[in-house]
Amino acid sequence: MKQLFAALCLLPTLTIAAHAADEVTLRLNTTLNGWHCPWHMARDRGWFSEAGIDLKEIGEGRGSADTIQLVAAGTDTFGLVDPSVVIASVAKGLPVKAVFSLMNKSTLAIVSPEAKPIKAGADLRGKTFVTLGGSAAQQLFQAVLSVNKLASGDAHVVAVDAAAQYTTLMSGQVDGLVIGLDGIPDLEARGFKYHVINFADLGVNTPVSSVATTTAAIERKPDLVRRFLSVTRRAWDEARKNPEAIVDACMKQKPTGSREAFRKQLDLVLGVLFSDATKGHPVGWGAEPDWEGALKIQKEYRNVKTDLPVTAFFTNALQ
Repeated sequence: MKQLFAALCLLPTLTIAAHAADEVTLRLNTTLNGWHCPWHMARDRGWFSEAGIDLKEIGEGRGSADTIQLVAAGTDTFGLVDPSVVIASVAKGLPVKAVFSLMNKSTLAIVSPEAKPIKAGADLRGKTFVTLGGSAAQQLFQAVLSVNKLASGDAHVVAVDAAAQYTTLMSGQVDGLVIGLDGIPDLEARGFKYHVINFADLGVNTPVSSVATTTAAIERKPDLVRRFLSVTRRAWDEARKNPEAIVDACMKQKPTGSREAFRKQLDLVLGVLFSDATKGHPVGWGAEPDWEGALKIQKEYRNVKTDLPVTAFFTNALQ
């Protein structure tokens, strides 16, 4: 009888606990990619539930610019957003901020033929490169030239459409391809032997991806943000130790997907989690020099106008 009474007394507490989970959503930056699946894995394993979070949706995105608008409007609680988009959006008055700097080393690179590799900034002089017209790679290439004390006319860039960038390089018409690392598997599939040098190794590093939320969430629900980021870090720590578990989560989400492609996408991101300035820190920790560099590039090469300090765009305080 005493046991029954004790159990009955616990019912209100259990009922409250059952309804205590905070509902949140996460908006991705694109359609499902191998590096999106740590969040799926964490939800499948119940890690968000353990943290008192009901992750209602992990929604596919249509680019960082769209994702940050959804977050700013309150449609989604968190979003995966390129830091350059965070900076541009905050400069325009959107009430958002990055709270977790995921990819801290640039994924932009110069790909050259293995037989004639571009290995240093000095090798850029007098060369001609191809890139996708209007891309971030095209804009930031000017920053690479400047950092390496080269004038804009010291190297030439030919802008083409997506279909022509690989064939232009492979046919020998140019000396290199300015591209994101995620495009390299396409070259591999064509059997092209290449050499890669990252923009960061040429002196221009910008963080590539972050988790953003609203300033209102930071101010009014800091504990929720902390719990979400704690699970996020746990998921990425698991990804570093056991990447195949992340690929399993991807295949569960998209059984028709390519396991090999998911793994390559994940491995790419695992290689750029840390910049020189963030080494020794946990996953997700952002370095002020990296964000300062990104802010400078946005102002000098992308016409972003702002006098805000770098701390207006990102914070580590909730990790």
